[in-house]
Amino acid sequence: MEPLAPEMIPPLSNIAPAIFVPLRDDIFTAEPPRDRIEHLKAILETIDYQRKGVKENLLYMFEREKRRIVQQAANLEQAQGPLVMKPGPAPAEMDEIIANMEAPGSLRVEDYNIQSIPGIDTSKPVPPNTPLRDKTVMELLIMAEMALKDLEGFERHIAGIQERYLASLEQEMARMDQVRRPD
Repeated sequence: MEPLAPEMIPPLSNIAPAIFVPLRDDIFTAEPPRDRIEHLKAILETIDYQRKGVKENLLYMFEREKRRIVQQAANLEQAQGPLVMKPGPAPAEMDEIIANMEAPGSLRVEDYNIQSIPGIDTSKPVPPNTPLRDKTVMELLIMAEMALKDLEGFERHIAGIQERYLASLEQEMARMDQVRRPD
């Protein structure tokens, strides 16, 4: 019996399906909210549930796209035959590298931490003459950059919606407090 070939994963072309999250409750048997405050609280709970579900869906889609890129590269590499490896550094160069690492540090105090990492220009395609493994790494970096932008964009979008409903809830609670207070 032949082993099954891995499923060919189609390229990720649209993240819109990520918004579909299963319902928590049966909408036909659920009790309707008694007042506007209860209704707004239910909406805010649903926003949190949707945020979590959509984020999980997006992460799954991005992970699947990563598997597709790696699978495609593995298939291409297998079809190309044995890989020609670049030689590593010469022993003399390695000795120099190790000596530099073992050298005492500078007396100057400097901050070597990366302050900001520039984003990858995702509009530029990977050059066609790029070696397969380098091309795969670039495609993965581009996919990760786009995934990050999509996740951040969704988070901004849902935060704006949540802020509007929180403001509405605060206004409604203030209005109810004012109605309950005797003058």
